[in-house]
Amino acid sequence: MHSDSEVRKGLLYVLLAAVVHYFAAGYSSFQVPYPVQPLLTICLTPLLFLGGLGLALHGYFLNRKSLSHTVRYR
Repeated sequence: MHSDSEVRKGLLYVLLAAVVHYFAAGYSSFQVPYPVQPLLTICLTPLLFLGGLGLALHGYFLNRKSLSHTVRYR
């Protein structure tokens, strides 16, 4: 189903945003070898997180809608 892949992609974007923000904002002891612009941690990673969350919710509601319109026989 198309909605299952949207949920999966949305959750992957959320995870990607969390990992990028974790390392780029300096929460890790790992030092990033190149300078990171503050625009990345202030605007872009939260935007990626919210976009992934929206895609996951959209896929969930599409899946729920398609399940409610299926014909069930007794």
